[in-house]
Amino acid sequence: MSFITPPGRTFYQKVIRSIVPGICILILFFMPVTDATAQEKVVTAGIQFKPIFSSKYFSSGPENVINKGIDFTVTPGSGYCLGMVIRRGFTNTISLEGGINFVKRNYSIDVIDPDSSVNSNSTFSTVGYEVPIQGLVFIQLSDKIFMDVALGFSFDFYPSDVQSSDDYVVHYSARHSWFSPAMLANLGWEYRTEKSGYFYLGASYHRPFSTTYTSYVQYQNRDLPYPEAKMDLLGNYLTLDIRYFFHSDPEKRKKKTRKPDPRTK
Repeated sequence: MSFITPPGRTFYQKVIRSIVPGICILILFFMPVTDATAQEKVVTAGIQFKPIFSSKYFSSGPENVINKGIDFTVTPGSGYCLGMVIRRGFTNTISLEGGINFVKRNYSIDVIDPDSSVNSNSTFSTVGYEVPIQGLVFIQLSDKIFMDVALGFSFDFYPSDVQSSDDYVVHYSARHSWFSPAMLANLGWEYRTEKSGYFYLGASYHRPFSTTYTSYVQYQNRDLPYPEAKMDLLGNYLTLDIRYFFHSDPEKRKKKTRKPDPRTK
């Protein structure tokens, strides 16, 4: 059986080397000219919806194996990420975000048998939960429009394995672990109002440090032993980020009051 080895840490290192220096230069260039905003000392909550996209240019394309003349392909499809976000502004330019998300991803399985003209297509889905933590740096573009760059991590949780079958194919995807950390990178724009909250549009790249699932696909339209394939699912994806943050006033510092000295009475 022959396998196509998916790109691993080599690709991750290239992403880090290409993204981090650019973010650092951007931060250092804009921070001295950034105006003060109402972001400082603001704690606000919001909701987000992130459609998921797959692309071969970010190592999130199809995985393919050919065994005994049978062509097996597992292709990541669309999906979505839905959840809540909590943001804490520390200074006029720096904030910290956390939250929790529900994630659903769809996959398709294509099995082609040229000898019998069988072309089987089936689908399956995986679900998981993410707890992201990101540091953000904001750049003020106008009175109400801000751009941000963010970098952080996500703690991903996978509740169960997945299996499916049709007339010709039996499939089983086993999670590598119930927990998997991932890297997050984000770029976006935000429109802030005085009383109606913040409206946010951006894009994120989610990159687990290791493969998330291993898919086992067996073709059952031939004599025993059945041809089968094993493919690792990387779990990488791109998202379009749509967020809304509720209005929140800055925190007010409590003034310390000195207790009267009883000796002065």
